[in-house]
Amino acid sequence: MNDEFFNNINGYSLDYNQRKIVLDESNTLLVIAGAGSGKTLTMVSKIKFLIEKKHINPKDILCISFTNETVNNLKEKINYDVNIYTFHKLGLKILKSHNIYYQIAPSDLLEYIVNEYFESSLFYEKYLKYILSYFNYLIEDNNISIEKIKNKYNKLFISYKKLIIKFINILKCNDKSINDIRLMLLNNKIKYLFNRKESYKNKCFFVIVLSIYKIYLEELNSYYTIDFDMMIDISSKVIDKYGLKKIYKYIIIDEFQDTSYIRYNLINKIKEESDCKLVCVGDDFQSIYRFSGCNLDLFINFKRYFINSKILYMTKTYRNSLDLLMIANKFILKNRYQIRKYVISDKRLLFPIKIVYYTKSNYKNVFFDLLEYFYKENKKNILVLGRCNYDIKKVYDKELNNNYIEYKDMNVRYLTVHKSKGLECDNVIVLNLVNDVLGFPNQIEDDKVLNLVLKSKEKYLYAEERRLFYVALTRTKNSVYLMTMKNNESIFIKEIKNKCEVLKI
Repeated sequence: MNDEFFNNINGYSLDYNQRKIVLDESNTLLVIAGAGSGKTLTMVSKIKFLIEKKHINPKDILCISFTNETVNNLKEKINYDVNIYTFHKLGLKILKSHNIYYQIAPSDLLEYIVNEYFESSLFYEKYLKYILSYFNYLIEDNNISIEKIKNKYNKLFISYKKLIIKFINILKCNDKSINDIRLMLLNNKIKYLFNRKESYKNKCFFVIVLSIYKIYLEELNSYYTIDFDMMIDISSKVIDKYGLKKIYKYIIIDEFQDTSYIRYNLINKIKEESDCKLVCVGDDFQSIYRFSGCNLDLFINFKRYFINSKILYMTKTYRNSLDLLMIANKFILKNRYQIRKYVISDKRLLFPIKIVYYTKSNYKNVFFDLLEYFYKENKKNILVLGRCNYDIKKVYDKELNNNYIEYKDMNVRYLTVHKSKGLECDNVIVLNLVNDVLGFPNQIEDDKVLNLVLKSKEKYLYAEERRLFYVALTRTKNSVYLMTMKNNESIFIKEIKNKCEVLKI
C-alpha cells in the first residue's frame, strides 16, 4: 500500500481504512466518516495521491467544500493548484465561463424582508391573528397595545420568523416554487396531511409565506439580482443548454450530508458532462442544515441517486473516548433512518458526560461557578455551545473573554452548535438543555408544515435536533458538561442521564 507515502501526510500516518479510501478507484464512492475520524486528512491524502502517484493534473480535480473557511483550510494543506470552491463559487465560475453575469443579493435579504414584514403585520389585526393562531393563541383584550403583544409573545415571534425563513429556503433548494404550494391549497391536499385545527393554522401560515416570498422575488427583480440558490439552479440550466467549458477527471465533495437537491443536480450534470470519478465524504449523524435546504436523503440513499456506486467507512475516531461514543451512538441510532455504524476509539474515560443543574434564578452564577471549577482543575481550553445565539448572550462575559482578568491563561470560546461543526476542544459546555419551545431540542424546528416542501420526510421526532445534539457531544476531546434546569430537563437529558455523572459545584 505504498507505506512511504502513507506514513507522512502533513506529519500524520494514515490508518488502514483511510489508506483503503485513498487507493480506491471506484467510479462513484461515498465515504461515511464518523466524528473525529480524520476525513480532512483523508481527502488531502486522496488529492495528493492522485497528483503525485497517479500523475493527475491538479487542474483536472474539482474539490468542493461548504464554507470559505474550510476551502482555505484545504488549500493550505494540499499545496497544489487544485480547483477548490464552495458550491456558490463553483456556480459563479460556470456562469462566468459562458459570459453570464448576475449581481448577487445580500445573504441576509430574506431575513431582512421577514423582519420588516413582521413589524408591519403586527399593526393589522387580520395578520396578527394569523400569526398567533399558529401557536393556538387568541388576543383576549382588544385594547392591548402592539408593544405589549410583542413583549408577551416575543419568543414565539422569533420562532415563527425562523420557520418562515426555513420554509422558503427548503422550498427553493428542493426545486419547488410558490405555485406548488398554491396548487396544494387549491386541491385541498393539506387536509390529508393535517387535522382540521392544524389545517387552519397552516393556511394562515401560507398566506403570510406567499406574501413574503412575493415581496422577496420582487425585491430581487427590481435590482436585477439573484440569490445563491438561484445561481446554482441557473448554473445547471446553463450546462444543459451550452455544455461545460471545463472538464474534470475527479470531483471530491466534503460534507456531502449537507447537500441540497439543487446542488446534487449541478454535480450530477458536471459528472455526466465530464465522465469523471466522484468521491463524496460525510457523516449522516452530523447533518444539521435542513433549515438551509439540505436534503439528507441524498446521503442516506446515495446508491439510488448514483447507480453502481460504492460505500466505504472510516470507523476509528481520534477525538472522543469510546465511553462517550457508546452513549452518543446509542442516542443517535434511536432514529432508524440513520445509517448504522459504530465508531471505535482507543481512548477511555469514565463518565465523559457531566450534568450540571441550575435553577431559574441562579443560571449565570452556576455557569461562572463551572468556569471557576475548570480553572481550579487546570482545564484551560473550553468551548461553550449554545443552541442559538440567545443562549450565549445569557452567559457571555465580554470582560472575561477579552482580558481573562479573573482566570489567566484560560481560553473560553463561545459558539452556536451549528458553527462548532468540524471543531474540537479539550472540554465542552452545552447550554440551555431545557424543555421549552426555544430549548434544546428546539420544538419549532421539526414543524410538520415543512413536510409540504421537503422531498423526503423524516418521521422521527426531533430528528435534526437529535443530530445537532450529537454534534455538540462529539466536539470534546475529554468531557462534555450539559447545563439543564432542575425540574425542567430537556428530553435529551432524560434519555441519557443514567449514563452520566451529576457534577455538584
